[in-house]
Amino acid sequence: MFGDEGQKKIERQKVAVVGAGGLGSHVCQALAYTGVRNLGVIDDDRLDETNMNREAGGFPPDVGRLKVDVIRDHVLRIAPETEVVPIAKNVRTREAMEYLMSRSVIFGCVDHDGPRLVLTDLAAAYSVTLIDLATEIFPETAARKFDFGGRVVVARPGDYCLFCAHQLDRERAKEDIETPEVRAERRKHGYGLGTDAPAPAVFALNGIIANLAVIEFLVMVTGIRDPARRLTYKGTRGAVTDTIDVRKPDCYTCGCLCGQREEANVWRYLLPPLNEYDAI
Repeated sequence: MFGDEGQKKIERQKVAVVGAGGLGSHVCQALAYTGVRNLGVIDDDRLDETNMNREAGGFPPDVGRLKVDVIRDHVLRIAPETEVVPIAKNVRTREAMEYLMSRSVIFGCVDHDGPRLVLTDLAAAYSVTLIDLATEIFPETAARKFDFGGRVVVARPGDYCLFCAHQLDRERAKEDIETPEVRAERRKHGYGLGTDAPAPAVFALNGIIANLAVIEFLVMVTGIRDPARRLTYKGTRGAVTDTIDVRKPDCYTCGCLCGQREEANVWRYLLPPLNEYDAI
């Protein structure tokens, strides 16, 4: 499909996947089969029994292991020549953030807007393409019909970002990255956002969204075409739609933050007490 030169372009990519759950494990599996040979996986979580319905490459004996180690072993079974770097850290640690700054593409497979904000700012500041994925299942209620689906956003520095796509809520992100004490105080006063209840997940739905994302990555790096800025899958309609969105003319991320590197001070997102830049 890609030819020798296209395959070499794929192999030269330095890819990171943030989030080693249902979406991230699918992405890593697809990248390994497709020929990516330099892959980092960032997640500090361990596999438990509730994950087994959606973790690609995870098997019952893996319960209790770090998800990044499970994915590393799975990728190496597929392509033993792959350089896989498992980073069992929160994305808001220095080790994780420094690693991401050196990548050519980041796949964001996270559940909350806090880490999405960190990835958005870091990717823009260090001129790294961010491919962000999300799935959602809406159980039927009195006010809403059952629905399910997902989306992929390809955020290329200076071209488009999650804010342009209206896929990142600053207030929700702000709460996600607060200290537990501040978050508890906000919720006590009625300012809490969202819910901590576990969300339903389906292996096949994750596979659809993950593979849509990998296809956009492949056509982008091989030059077949420009990637779609945003793809949306509507499960009850069985349809994938492209968007004609463009960058917001006043977008701070795409305009002011893009390419700023150290001046963007993404270190302000480091988890306390590791944050050495609180005074900045």
